[in-house]
Amino acid sequence: MATLNEFRNSIMDDVHFNASMNGTSPREEFLALYADALTDAEEFDDFEQLSYEGVGPQNKRILIDGYFYDELEDCLAIVACPFSDSMEAESLTATDSEVHFRRARAFVEESLSGFIQKYAEESSPGYGLAIDIQKRYSNVSKYKFYLVTDMVMSSRIREIASTKIGNAVAEYHIWDIARLQALYASKTGKEDIIIDLTEFTEHGIPCLMAGSNGEYTAYLCNIPGAILAKLYNTYGGRLLEGNVRSFLTAKGKINKGIRNTILNEPEMFFAYNNGIAATAYDVKIEAGEICPLITEITSLQIVNGGQTTASLASALVNDKDRANGLKDIYVPMKLSVVTPEKAMELIPNIAKYANKQNKVSDADFFSNHAFHVRMEDFSRRILAPAVMGNQYGTHWYYERARGQYKQEQARMTKAEKDKFLLQNPKNQMFTKTDLAKLYNIFRQLPHQVSKGAQKNFIMFAEWASDAWEKDQTVFNERFFKQIVCLNILYKKLDQIVKYASWYEMGYKAQVVTYALSYLFYQIGRECPDRVLDFKSIWNQQKVTHETELLLGRIAEAMFNHLVSDDREVQNVTEWAKREACWKKAKEIVVPLGDQFIKELAYVSDDKDETKQAKKEQRQVNSASAMIQVAEYGVENWKSVLSWGITNRIFTPQDISFLKTAIAMESGKFPSEKQCARILQVLEKAREESYPR
Repeated sequence: MATLNEFRNSIMDDVHFNASMNGTSPREEFLALYADALTDAEEFDDFEQLSYEGVGPQNKRILIDGYFYDELEDCLAIVACPFSDSMEAESLTATDSEVHFRRARAFVEESLSGFIQKYAEESSPGYGLAIDIQKRYSNVSKYKFYLVTDMVMSSRIREIASTKIGNAVAEYHIWDIARLQALYASKTGKEDIIIDLTEFTEHGIPCLMAGSNGEYTAYLCNIPGAILAKLYNTYGGRLLEGNVRSFLTAKGKINKGIRNTILNEPEMFFAYNNGIAATAYDVKIEAGEICPLITEITSLQIVNGGQTTASLASALVNDKDRANGLKDIYVPMKLSVVTPEKAMELIPNIAKYANKQNKVSDADFFSNHAFHVRMEDFSRRILAPAVMGNQYGTHWYYERARGQYKQEQARMTKAEKDKFLLQNPKNQMFTKTDLAKLYNIFRQLPHQVSKGAQKNFIMFAEWASDAWEKDQTVFNERFFKQIVCLNILYKKLDQIVKYASWYEMGYKAQVVTYALSYLFYQIGRECPDRVLDFKSIWNQQKVTHETELLLGRIAEAMFNHLVSDDREVQNVTEWAKREACWKKAKEIVVPLGDQFIKELAYVSDDKDETKQAKKEQRQVNSASAMIQVAEYGVENWKSVLSWGITNRIFTPQDISFLKTAIAMESGKFPSEKQCARILQVLEKAREESYPR
């Protein structure tokens, strides 16, 4: 494992590389990198980078670098980034942290007082956020203040006591470079939370072991409702497995039926409620008078029962007297303890099957979908054309799992790493949330994209999951190349906006997003028989000069639209999230120009190429099915058939298909269609508990 200095140097290399590529400051890039890691770890919720510096009453310094609102916890988080950019890691002292927290807190306090609104520039992002704090976030349940830094937190900094802003609790969190290293080193991409249950209950939680094998140990538990509520109110959404968190955010966290039982029939809660299913990496168990007691849990994740948990937590705070402190409520809990090594494989499956009978859709589990495996395969196989005099093609590297790009290089020699970086340049690496952003821009949903990476990914997942079920051949090599072309367009427009004379700092992401969606909308409106020529962009790995000029004109129009005085929402960032903002944007007319129109492809040609790409993907799928049937082997197919007949699982048609697979031993190979059906029969057997 790398030392802290080696890890920090690697991070700073990435930061400076990104800054040089994007024309930004190292501080901006460090904050973006750390925020992405914390968003992946579900500590942050769709972070908005926003820089504001000012002076308040009595020369009070005010300084923030970003924010986000966590709907699930009703919490506004303010982020500051003390950034040293030094050769060696410096120490963040207790005094330093107090100063930075005080400056960040001052932003909230002076927004609530109206001071910032009075003296800040109306066009500045800080002004819009201050308006929102005064109007939308003045009654939040909690404020969280984060320091995100490349320094090392002093060992003298212990737990930082919470304070109050109005009626809301204010918490303080420091994420230093050592904590980032621990996050990267985590096998699951999340910070391990170790919960000492004796801090919440004198003895622990009663449990019984329900089974164990090499991969996990199961416990049946009886957890007091007050303890579950306090755990949630302490640790918040970090206790919820990602898909459950997304589901609750989208559907609303308080269930009226559960609340009614809490308030009116608390003694029946155990009987009426299905309870919760949870996972953990480790537990400590002590002997109790009646049964064993769990006294400590590492990395508790609730994979089913999020509404139960959130409803209890809400009742403990909002219905304190009527709920009688939840004293009569007990919740059944199934706890599966898995190792961190197995967590990435098992937890998504435990969550998926635990939620099978609930309203959590397959789209909610899209992070583990075969779609990503296919995109990863394309990104490793397909070489982009050699350009700019290079004698070799390059890959556009799709990072299916966080940290994959770096992990591939971890054990390489210097020569191997240099070769890898030539073939997979850093500026051609993109992630799942990047892909979702790019394609929803193409689908002309800039208001959805502007809601943030995570919320946009959920929306993309719903569309892609449905599309995959209907016809997975839509996601072919041409689709992947189209994503790359959208990436090229996005990066080029990002540069155009950054250096435009009309551009003022702030809202660049929203401007780029709206401008690209508008481009596709305007092509459809002005030239319905034409489409953007993605093939040309792919072959050249760049956009034409005429396209650059047009994008610049559209971007300026979108910037003026977003910051116009007649916008319906004062905060431009929030305005960009409204469908009304996109509807008004579409009323603007920016002519494409004759020269640009000449460069467009014809819809008829595009349809022919799409049809051919789907046909080729269908052939690939068929070949893959035939290979899988052959590799599974005749003896295994015999075993499946025997097991299914014994357990009365198969229909006569299923048996017929399996006999076709078994006929391979006599030299008769099943057809493409038969192979697809044979694999469906195998999947049916596995769903019925066939072990192989």
